[in-house]
Amino acid sequence: MLKQRCAFLCAALLAVGVCAPAHGDSEVIVQRARRSLNSGFKERIYVDGKQKLVLANGESGSFTVSDGNHDIYAELYSLTTNTLSFSARADTIRLTITPYSASNFVIESGDGGLKAAAAKPAEKGRNVSADDSVEGSLERAAVQIMAKLPEKSKLAIVYITSKDAEITEFIANELEFIMVGEGLVLVDRSQLDRIRKEQHFQISGDVDDKEAVSIGKMAGANVIITGAVTGSGSLRRLRLRALNTQTAQVLVVASEKF
Repeated sequence: MLKQRCAFLCAALLAVGVCAPAHGDSEVIVQRARRSLNSGFKERIYVDGKQKLVLANGESGSFTVSDGNHDIYAELYSLTTNTLSFSARADTIRLTITPYSASNFVIESGDGGLKAAAAKPAEKGRNVSADDSVEGSLERAAVQIMAKLPEKSKLAIVYITSKDAEITEFIANELEFIMVGEGLVLVDRSQLDRIRKEQHFQISGDVDDKEAVSIGKMAGANVIITGAVTGSGSLRRLRLRALNTQTAQVLVVASEKF
């Protein structure tokens, strides 16, 4: 009887906005919009500084948060969105991550429930992927290479060698995506192929440093990138190098397993 009276009283007070129902956890659903941009890389979703989701292109996922205010940001290789805040009130929150260019992707809410957080934007390049996939290996190697490049470099990806032609093409394409997304200037690879043919350089396979530097210099690049995938099975390793075309000096080497 007492419980019934309390329930009746709470219902009456709720009608006039005095008694509010208890709040529980909220479900947050995040959808990564399907786009061709950066499709080979996974996006990591962080809430209150902790990783909650890892989403491939077009995937969605969900997690729960407690009632209250929370901060959220997303990372894609070395790119990071600004930190935004949202309020959880025992409801369902739907968010979408959409890339608008190779270097610009944002978190959006259909109901406008996101706002700039008081915290500073997340630092660029932190929490680089630690997974052992080819994507994770390439991401880590690319970040190491880009950190050592001279300012205003014009780059040429002269060659990537591998026994697997599909992996070779994937690495070359995604490395180009990463570097262009970071604002670097790259020589178009079709121009490099034309130079190879005109100068009767080797078209594919291993190219010595002298020849690679010559190709880059003719293309107007001051830095060339070369790479190789070695090993097999679970012992494969990606090795990238950056060389100065004026001095042939090796600027930086990155080596990652996958």
